Amino acid sequence: MVGSAKTAAKSAKKQGTLFSFFSKKPVSSPASSHDDNDKANTKNIAGPTTVIATSVSSFSSNSSGADTNKNNQVTSNHQSLIDTSKQERLLSMIKVGTAISVYWPDDDEYYNAKVTAKKRQPSENSNVVTLLYDDGEVETLDLTHEAFKILDKDESPSGSQLERKRKIIHESEEEEFEDDSEEEEFDDESEEEFVAEDNDSSDDDDDGVFETMDVTDEDMEENLSMSRKKKSSTSRKRLCVTSIQSPNEVKKSYQKCSSMDKKHSTPSFITPPPNTKSVIGGAKLNSFASFASDSSMKKSGLSGQQKVTPMSQLSPSDSSNKRSSSTKFNIPFPLNGVVNQAGTHYHNHFQFLRPENIRDGEGRPMSHPDYNCRTLKVDYQEMERVTGSKLTPASQQWWELKAQYADTILLFKTGKFYEIFHMDADIAAQVLGFTYMKGAVAHAGFPEVGYGGFAEKLVKAGYKVARVEQTETPEMLKERKNNSKKGAKKPMVVNREVCSIVSSGTRTFCYMDDVSALDGDNGNCGIGPLLSIKETIFENNDTANDSDEDEVRARPVCEYGITVVDAATGVITLGQFADDVLRSRMNTLLTNFRPSEVLVESGSAGVSKTLLSLLQSVKKSILPSCIIEKVHETETFPQSNAIDADVRSYLQRPSQHVKPWDKEETLRELHRRGYYPRSSKNANMSSPHEGTGRWPDVLKACILGGADLALSSFGAALFYLQRSLIDEDILSLGIVKAYIPPDPASISGSETKESQSHSSAHSLTEIASEQQRKEDGTDAHGTPVFTSNECDVSMESDISHLSLDGTTIANLEILANSHSNTVSGSLWSKINFTKSPFGSRLLRAWLLRPLFRKSDIDRRADAVEELVSGAAAAAMSEARAALSKCGDLERLLSRVHSMGGNGKNGSGTYHPNERAVLYETAIHTKRKVGDFSKLLNGLRALSQIPETFDGIEINSALLTRVVRTTDRGGLFPSKLDETLDWYFDNFDCKKAADGLFEPARGMDDDYDYACDSINRIKQELEEYKNEMCSSVLKPSHQAKREWTYVNVKVDSKDKYIIELPINIQVPGDFIVKGKRGKGAKQVNKYRTPVVERLVEELERAYDVMKAGTARGMQLVFAKFDSQRTLWASAAQASAMIDALGSLAYASSKAGYTRPVIKDCPIDGSPSISIIQGRHPCVEFTHSGDDFIPNDLTMGSIQPDEEGAKILLLSGPNMGGKSTLLRQTCLIAILAQIGCFVPAEKCALTPFDRIFTRLGASDRILLGQSTFFVELAETAAALRGANRRSLVIMDELGRGTSTFDGTAIASAAVKHLVERNRCISLFATHYHSLLEDWKGKPGVRLGHMECIVEEFEARSYGDVPDEDPKESNITFLYTLGEGGCPKSFGINVARLAGLPEEVLRKAKNISLNFEQSMNSSSANHSDSQLSIRTKVKDAVNHDDWSLIEKLWDSLQ
Repeated sequence: MVGSAKTAAKSAKKQGTLFSFFSKKPVSSPASSHDDNDKANTKNIAGPTTVIATSVSSFSSNSSGADTNKNNQVTSNHQSLIDTSKQERLLSMIKVGTAISVYWPDDDEYYNAKVTAKKRQPSENSNVVTLLYDDGEVETLDLTHEAFKILDKDESPSGSQLERKRKIIHESEEEEFEDDSEEEEFDDESEEEFVAEDNDSSDDDDDGVFETMDVTDEDMEENLSMSRKKKSSTSRKRLCVTSIQSPNEVKKSYQKCSSMDKKHSTPSFITPPPNTKSVIGGAKLNSFASFASDSSMKKSGLSGQQKVTPMSQLSPSDSSNKRSSSTKFNIPFPLNGVVNQAGTHYHNHFQFLRPENIRDGEGRPMSHPDYNCRTLKVDYQEMERVTGSKLTPASQQWWELKAQYADTILLFKTGKFYEIFHMDADIAAQVLGFTYMKGAVAHAGFPEVGYGGFAEKLVKAGYKVARVEQTETPEMLKERKNNSKKGAKKPMVVNREVCSIVSSGTRTFCYMDDVSALDGDNGNCGIGPLLSIKETIFENNDTANDSDEDEVRARPVCEYGITVVDAATGVITLGQFADDVLRSRMNTLLTNFRPSEVLVESGSAGVSKTLLSLLQSVKKSILPSCIIEKVHETETFPQSNAIDADVRSYLQRPSQHVKPWDKEETLRELHRRGYYPRSSKNANMSSPHEGTGRWPDVLKACILGGADLALSSFGAALFYLQRSLIDEDILSLGIVKAYIPPDPASISGSETKESQSHSSAHSLTEIASEQQRKEDGTDAHGTPVFTSNECDVSMESDISHLSLDGTTIANLEILANSHSNTVSGSLWSKINFTKSPFGSRLLRAWLLRPLFRKSDIDRRADAVEELVSGAAAAAMSEARAALSKCGDLERLLSRVHSMGGNGKNGSGTYHPNERAVLYETAIHTKRKVGDFSKLLNGLRALSQIPETFDGIEINSALLTRVVRTTDRGGLFPSKLDETLDWYFDNFDCKKAADGLFEPARGMDDDYDYACDSINRIKQELEEYKNEMCSSVLKPSHQAKREWTYVNVKVDSKDKYIIELPINIQVPGDFIVKGKRGKGAKQVNKYRTPVVERLVEELERAYDVMKAGTARGMQLVFAKFDSQRTLWASAAQASAMIDALGSLAYASSKAGYTRPVIKDCPIDGSPSISIIQGRHPCVEFTHSGDDFIPNDLTMGSIQPDEEGAKILLLSGPNMGGKSTLLRQTCLIAILAQIGCFVPAEKCALTPFDRIFTRLGASDRILLGQSTFFVELAETAAALRGANRRSLVIMDELGRGTSTFDGTAIASAAVKHLVERNRCISLFATHYHSLLEDWKGKPGVRLGHMECIVEEFEARSYGDVPDEDPKESNITFLYTLGEGGCPKSFGINVARLAGLPEEVLRKAKNISLNFEQSMNSSSANHSDSQLSIRTKVKDAVNHDDWSLIEKLWDSLQ
């Protein structure tokens, strides 16, 4: 706190010097000089008592010694003004709210003020009050030693007071974004580095004071010279701010400053005290200070030392007094020249930013259903009232941008720095740990080179970030101003444009971005795509006439159109599908893609509450950082700031009000912007559906097939990409894929009836199937055909993959574990040993889409087996080393496409990035060249892979195809090396990185012509020299020797000046331009008409050459991008090699074996046999021992056998039932992706779907209880499973009563046995269920074995023990035959640590209940036996009357 006090003292001293007109000289006597020093300090600081709680600490009385001495120079005139008796009477009348007029001796005037706080200290005979002057100044002083008078309520400000207010406004500093300058300023020397102020002592470093940046914009001002004179004394001042304090330190400082016997201090740091609410009177928070009004914004979890708690805004201002609102909640008004605390800056005083006053661009309040958080209605008049002056042109420019990007943080470029203002600065202080700069405007910033890191932090915290660049230089502004029409308003500020908006789902990771986030886990680092969803709900139909078959299947209740945009790689995925009441398919899509940002439609026709609840539920569970963004039916498209009208017209939509979800408008916009090549030159097409013949196949299928929902979602994504200014980079790549979700029979059976676009769905399915075959490497082989009359078998020929829905992926922990939602411990972590990001993405796709056809599985498994050992394995090791060097080729190809002008000539210049004035071009160039060099070197390394496998005999057809070149029937592009050689020969990466790149001959005709012209002109200049020296100049021999051309460099001014001694005789056309030396040694500088003509021609050639040099790299990138198909083919083949190598690496582990994939003919039965199988993700038991393997056999192992298809599994709690269920499913998945499995032997028929009912979880946000979720998962299995499915159910029915649970479980088993006829593992604790199905055909009983040891129970307290025996359970974790009589739940309770008393009571209750059940069962059996015996006797004796009596007794 001592260090902070020193900082505050220095700050106060400087403030007193800069704002001396705020101070006056109070009366003091020599005897009380010490007290007067304190009072003087209080005056000079002008700090409000309402923020004493936020002051760091008091500072010593001699910290402002100069001011104190000045204040002690009391005039006799001032002394005479104080009448002690009268003053005592007036002091007794002072209270909070009293209007007084205080005498300021330096001005010899009284100024009106209102008392906002009062504290009396009788021991010091002082009356300390806080005053708020009419001009907004806040002052703390002791009225005991002041001349003042009490005003009547209707007394108006004096003329001198108004004059003083004008004086303050006139004399205050003129800053670009302050409230008091009328024009923006520009200084040639504004780009200086920031160092600590020379006057600051070394103590500042110890106090944690970090240096801030003092910058001025590179803008023009009309009166530039006058402004520089005015600011000459302070132009190089440095701002000193106090570091952020922890909450504890804040509290201590508040306690110190709360007593008036302490010295006063200035409010000089950010974080307000914990009791801010009490200080401000509980006013509502400024929602725009925290972006609370934007659904896409969220607060990051920062520590208390980093958080900024914005103070409340004030009540509405009185129009007659622009600053009177400050008194209502006792919130201080910001001061110039000091570091104001959070919540006290100008924007906190703007009423139009208060939650109840906020309006969007159309004037709608936040409560309006169509309120648009992306726009803001700005009240410029109120800002002028609050600040007391007109906005500067730069401030006006900032607010105009903010009105269009209200939900976005603006990084506003001024010179070399990105400046952050107003509410955006509050966020920067909170998230980035910045401190505010001095001034009444909240202000922070950082240099251009820091953009990538800081923008990434803001995006990770959930914010959108707009990069606003200067798109003209001061010289260009001056020229534009001179060229402006007469009478038109002249531009006063350099033009700025939004160049990009970065959000969670729109990160392209360009050369300005921080790409470190892509380094982890081969690019799988939680950076998800952008997802756009369009939903339509089906009307309820009468189900009375539904057939039995329809009742079995799930009726689709809605249909979705989706667009997935991977901004990093430029891949767009379109899809449209129907979904059931549980939104199973949507849940699967969210689980597979894991988006970072989701766009949904708002309004009455927008997204349903069910889908919103699902999104919130998924966000809570597996996507905690996902942003849900609502896009309205009608949106306001931001207007471009480009100076050129054609550029503005290109970047803007034809109408400012757009309909993002409208299909027709989307197609028109696609045509207008020309993202895809047109198939017709007819400009007057009658329909936007025309001219799409050369568009991507998937997009054409959606248009021609009527996939309106998919196109609608694509339109919303297009709007969002255009708004973010990355649409050209992504769409022009032309990579559009189709998405087909796992297609359970439960939905697909009714899709033809309910779906609005069955034909489009069929087309998309065909395209998606073709894409999947290419990714799987199965596109070169035919598909088998099955024929059958059985309903559930007839469709097997159409199945190509094992379907895994979102529930199964989560329950089996395939992508992430369930406890921390990370990849650690998941199946993905156990097989992902890829060396490249693109290989990792392909392997992930394989894992989520296992193969189904035996031939496809065997083909991949053959390749994996060959890579496990032998010569191919050695070659694979070399190939993996090459793969580790290539980086993310898919992302780098996307970046080069963007750097090459997006494949278009000319239109690339329309993007604001092409006009941005950047100062770190050397760094940006190095990054661009670095990406390109990484891409070239990566492709060069990949080109060696086919050579690595040359000479090796490969038996696998798939592996042969992957590692061979196209001229040998493989996938690898042939002559890849030769194509790369051109780039290595013509692009020197080292020179290019240093900015020395020169285009090669033949690359650019204009550049080549300019270079030829330069050489010709230089030759002509030499010839002219020789001609003049030999025939014109005298003496010629001296002229030849002394003739010198100076200023011959490219950047030189006055090029090719001729220097000759004075004694050389020259003709009259040699014009003297200067001289050096004197007397006989004088040398004259000449310019001749011939040389002047040649130099002018040379300058023009140099300009063309410079433009060609700058354009040269882009031309190289464009040429490279034109061969993208070649590079993409190499990347695809390499990805397949990498994925196969990863599976081979996983398969080479000890204890892994290749599974046998069996045929499942029509008359056959599915089966699975695992010998000594282990869970692939569990290596040890919970006790630390090695994992215990298990044997499992289900189905028909021999053709002539009919094995059991359902296993009823019982056993003790924690005995390993769930583990056995999970490991069976995971082994099946590994087998069907072509990987070896953790078992001694394994044989199975492929499964088409896996259904899981595991664990206990609810979906509160969806209104679904734990038991509901349990039954919903069961329903999905019972509806969708067929003979080729695998079903696991763990403890079905435990969420309700024993009787209901047993009944549901028994009915489910019956349905699985009789209707589904699939392989099922059913774990249960219902022992009656075991008895019911014991010995039934198709059902097998099994249990997890354990050893039960009984011993004498020890006594405990007063609880009687009805069973003197205790049991100790030893889990064997092995599967045994038959049922288990007990579950041994008391043993688990003991392991969980339940109190012994509770355990003993539970044991007694359990024993009594068991005895009661057994007794009831025995009595029932005895009764049945007795009646049976009597009936037999009666029949033997023909005693029909007895039989009649027995019958009556049974009724």
